[in-house]
Amino acid sequence: MCAKSAGAGRPVGADDAFARIVDLLGGCRDLLVLTHARPDGDGLGSMAALAACAAAAGKAAHTLVPDRLPTRYRFLFPDEPPAGADRFAPLAARADLIVVLDTCAKAQLGTVASGVCEYAGKVAVIDHHATADRIGAVQWLDRSAAATGLMVAEIIDALGWPVSLAAAEALTTAVTTDTGWLRFANADARALHAVAKWIAAGVRPDVLYRRLFQNDRPQRLRLMARVLQSLELFCEGRLAAMVIRNRDFDETGAMREETENLVNEALRLATVETVVLLVENPDCVRVSLRSRDAVNVARVAEAFGGGGHPRAAGIRLSGGVDDLKRRVVAACADAMNAAPSPADAQAAPPEG
Repeated sequence: MCAKSAGAGRPVGADDAFARIVDLLGGCRDLLVLTHARPDGDGLGSMAALAACAAAAGKAAHTLVPDRLPTRYRFLFPDEPPAGADRFAPLAARADLIVVLDTCAKAQLGTVASGVCEYAGKVAVIDHHATADRIGAVQWLDRSAAATGLMVAEIIDALGWPVSLAAAEALTTAVTTDTGWLRFANADARALHAVAKWIAAGVRPDVLYRRLFQNDRPQRLRLMARVLQSLELFCEGRLAAMVIRNRDFDETGAMREETENLVNEALRLATVETVVLLVENPDCVRVSLRSRDAVNVARVAEAFGGGGHPRAAGIRLSGGVDDLKRRVVAACADAMNAAPSPADAQAAPPEG
């Protein structure tokens, strides 16, 4: 059974975990790589790169996502799309190593969570999030990493595996999507050096940007208009809240995967420091939280059973969207009132 871990959530120290995962990957013959439900560019790019490099090194490498592969990331898997949750049991049974990427939270594994726990003895986790459960025998957790893709790249380098242009594009996708195309505060020297290396190897950032961010359907722009129409400001303009309702999907024709990054639109406003986006779904309400500087939204999310990073976090809740909006907005307002001013936050030393 998966259990909540103490401290950083590591069964062994960071250096030991890194070395152990390198050994496990080097020695395995059949590898299963998966990421979280509602997969994003970091999880999918990391998964595509690790599987491609493992296959080039002579491993049998399989990829899996617990639910739908978003359209914008299909180019990462030109030969064969990742398997779905229905294929977890046979792939996990025959694999001698299962690698979980970009999450250490059981709740984010969707319908394969119990299966991952069942095979925990041969599960290795590579993740950079603060919220952690004990879901693997070896867990390398590095909250200082801007993206899981950076950690995967360091594993691949340690193994001496060749990195094809396609794998370099996948790793660039992982890092650039989790750093807001290198404009977020987590775009540090470690991330910039890695991306520079991949560009030197032939990655075209202009082509990659078009694939990822200039390839939308008209339906997504209609949904974005609905999101902006719902925008409300609180706390003298410092806190923004937006809502996407079930009917917005029906009336615009947008897909639920097309909500990715819409939470960041409110940060275009000069006064906004914290953003709440609530997305109504048939089975729950998903809440995305973003913070510009002072507020640790991961702590807000954890109070509701969610988690994430200090500047980007998420929650999955049951109930009416309007009541949940009131509660989450109130919690964010309390956090903003308790936080240092933005100027003080910028002057403070970096975390970690």
